[in-house]
Amino acid sequence: MSLGAAVLTAASLLAAPTLFCAPQAVTSPAQQSALRRRKPTGRSSPGAKRRPEAAAFSAEKTGAAPVEPGTWQKARYGLGALALLLTSKQHRRQATAKLLRKAAAAGAAPGGKSSGWKGAKLVPMAISVGLGLLIRFVIPIPEGVSAQGWSILALFVATVAGIVTQPLPAPGVAFCGLTVGLLTKTLTFYEGVAAFTDEVLWLVLLAFFFTKGFAKTGLGDRIALSIVRLVGGTTLGLAYGLNIAEGALAAGMPSSAARAAGVFYPLVDSVAKASGSDPANGTEKKTGAFLIQSSFQATGNSSSLWLYGAAQNLLALRLAAQLGYVVQNPFMAWLKASCVPALVAMALTPLVAYWAIKPEVTKTPEAPKEAERKLKEMGPVSRDEAILAAVIGGMLVLWAGSTAFGIPSVNTAVLGLTVLLFTGVLTWDDCAGEKGAWTTMTWFAILVSMSAMLNKLGIVTWLAASISAKISAAGLSGGPAFLVLLLVYVFSHYAFASQVAHLSALYLPFIAMM
Repeated sequence: MSLGAAVLTAASLLAAPTLFCAPQAVTSPAQQSALRRRKPTGRSSPGAKRRPEAAAFSAEKTGAAPVEPGTWQKARYGLGALALLLTSKQHRRQATAKLLRKAAAAGAAPGGKSSGWKGAKLVPMAISVGLGLLIRFVIPIPEGVSAQGWSILALFVATVAGIVTQPLPAPGVAFCGLTVGLLTKTLTFYEGVAAFTDEVLWLVLLAFFFTKGFAKTGLGDRIALSIVRLVGGTTLGLAYGLNIAEGALAAGMPSSAARAAGVFYPLVDSVAKASGSDPANGTEKKTGAFLIQSSFQATGNSSSLWLYGAAQNLLALRLAAQLGYVVQNPFMAWLKASCVPALVAMALTPLVAYWAIKPEVTKTPEAPKEAERKLKEMGPVSRDEAILAAVIGGMLVLWAGSTAFGIPSVNTAVLGLTVLLFTGVLTWDDCAGEKGAWTTMTWFAILVSMSAMLNKLGIVTWLAASISAKISAAGLSGGPAFLVLLLVYVFSHYAFASQVAHLSALYLPFIAMM
């Protein structure tokens, strides 16, 4: 007998009472159906004991809690698992399935009853709280700064640190910060939630709903596929086609994540695999690596081109307004400032990526064919696609001429959503189901409310003056100072998983210094 067989035999003997007497896991539909049909007969033989299966079934029906496995019982599972490591692959598979079924029924398997901590991650929470306490109680309050202002700064830094370290999801962290502010009377409730009525925050929320419209109707896919069909005959041409499609969609699809993950990644993946490029086979350098990198960079370029190309653009507009930089007709003002650098970047990005990650396959005749095939599968333009295209086009016209028409941007967005709801292109369930929209709205609003208080209490002005003085003392001014601030801002992004969190934390003091 081999060592593995001997160990397995010993472990099986030890685990036998558990494996064969523990409640049986009902896994197949036939077993479940038979169990549902089983009815108690009300008869029992004198002195007969109820089988564990019957006890488990009765507990399930009555809602009684299952008996927790003891230490010795858990040890048997451990011995059985150890034995699996020493046996054949097929034997391990069979025995593992059996052990997991028994363990699940006894409450000892993953997913069973757990007594562990399910709340916030304690280490990240301790880091965030510790940072706030350090600022508030260890660092002396600078001259010219009020105690309330310093407390707001400590609270804001701790909240941003929590959003970065993620002891809870971002809205949970924001509510923790709000709660501390209320309990310490650093903030009033109105001050803590004031931004929930902010126009820009509602524009961000509505932008997610329009993105849902593109995904639901398939209009985004149709636009991207149509462009690929026209210019996708070569690998470089395909990259430019993806760039053009990104730029077109960003005007009315204001979520960079939705564009990249929902529209372009599936398209690039499909086209790359059609050309024989698949990382699973080690052939990603044929076309896939180049196309993915080019498409990824295109998302950033298109987000910069349009004011509504990404949520953080709207947040930047709102934070600048807190410092008194109110922009008239923001849609056109943004486009005038962004069009040259963004379009130049869009033109150069595929060439740079082509040079850095030269694809092994330079001709992609299958890409237009694949796009043509998918367009045929989609069929003609649907009613909902036509309505959505008309609504987005109308909104772009109203946004561009907001000053001439006298219609605020948020009013245009509300009108567009109302038309989509009225015509049935979107339902309220579609909007309510956009978890990301409501999540972003919640923590955005609380963080923007805190930043408004920082500005109101003079913290931003003090911080900007302090850092500017240090930069001047270092002999930097004008262009060099701007370059230093720009580099610090760009490279500090490595500490943030979210562009929105990065901008929320640093944009206000950096813009004040500039």
